[in-house]
Amino acid sequence: MARLARAAMWWAPIVIGCAGAASTLHAASCPLQPAHVPYGERSFLGYTCREAQCAAHKAGFAWADRQGLSDAAACVDAEDTAFVEGCRAFAVLAVTAEQSGFEWARENEIADECFCGGAGPRFAAGCEAYVGGFAH
Repeated sequence: MARLARAAMWWAPIVIGCAGAASTLHAASCPLQPAHVPYGERSFLGYTCREAQCAAHKAGFAWADRQGLSDAAACVDAEDTAFVEGCRAFAVLAVTAEQSGFEWARENEIADECFCGGAGPRFAAGCEAYVGGFAH
């Protein structure tokens, strides 16, 4: 459990960049806000985000994905509530990380791949699939 608490502390520098290693975009080229103003607060698979890109939620989701968690009880030791919520989202959803990324992009009307990074490569692939095929 202490590992989860440590994991929550190092997520910030990792999730700032754009999606995918093959992407030619860089964090500096990503807009701080989306091109359009959403009609409501951003959410992350049932949890309200505290910032525009849902970075802490994505970090918790990515950590849980890397650990292969299926029990939400394993997510309780992190100090960051949003990180824990992202971890729980991965643990309790009965869908793949790709499906989760697609659903997150759909729910939040994401139109720029730059916002897909931070929750792991499989989540980003689902998000990018939505942006590339359905957001336009």
